[in-house]
Amino acid sequence: MTPDTVAAKEAVTDPLLSELLADDYADAEELEYYDRAAVRQALLVEQQRATGRRATAVAYLLAALDEDYAHNRAMVLQAFEARLADPTEDDDAIEYVISLCHRGDTTLRQPLLGAAQRCVGESAELLGTFYADLITSDLDGFLECLSHFSSEDQRRIADLMAASLSVASEDQISDDQLDELYDGLTRRATQGKPQHRAAARQCLEALDRELSDSDTTTPTAMLARQRT
Repeated sequence: MTPDTVAAKEAVTDPLLSELLADDYADAEELEYYDRAAVRQALLVEQQRATGRRATAVAYLLAALDEDYAHNRAMVLQAFEARLADPTEDDDAIEYVISLCHRGDTTLRQPLLGAAQRCVGESAELLGTFYADLITSDLDGFLECLSHFSSEDQRRIADLMAASLSVASEDQISDDQLDELYDGLTRRATQGKPQHRAAARQCLEALDRELSDSDTTTPTAMLARQRT
């Protein structure tokens, strides 16, 4: 859709939606600034006529509002699968699935980890950031999801996670948090649940590949040098 077409569509759209769906892209964090009932009504009306990228954005916002969640979640996941099948498409659907997962839908972790083998470039970086957030906030949950994948897939996911952590600023993740992660992975690689041990080893190996050099095997030490 050309900018002129988008502008023309927005000119006849509810002014509220012109802000929430600017350029047919949505961010659920913006919902808190608007009246929930008004947004819900406007989105339900828009859903009857929206197509393509705009329809996905509408479904995402409605899902974030917990409006017919199963239906709207399914629409977002359909767009997500279409994006994975066609890397020339925008990454909006990937962002939407990550957002819904962050908002509490832990069932979306599995498809997000499964996307690792089908993404490169910016979309892979986007997934890597999600993996890094997940492993530092819920280590056992991350390992549980990771354990359901083949060894090859686990390595790819772990590599994306480690690459994201290697460039994270100290504001995003502190050295103490990284030390805690590394220690937690080390314990789980030897003493954790049997199904988690191999996954933990994959993560440790990925961190070592990404963050270690000939002088040290401590990932946080490497990060400290990178930050100075």
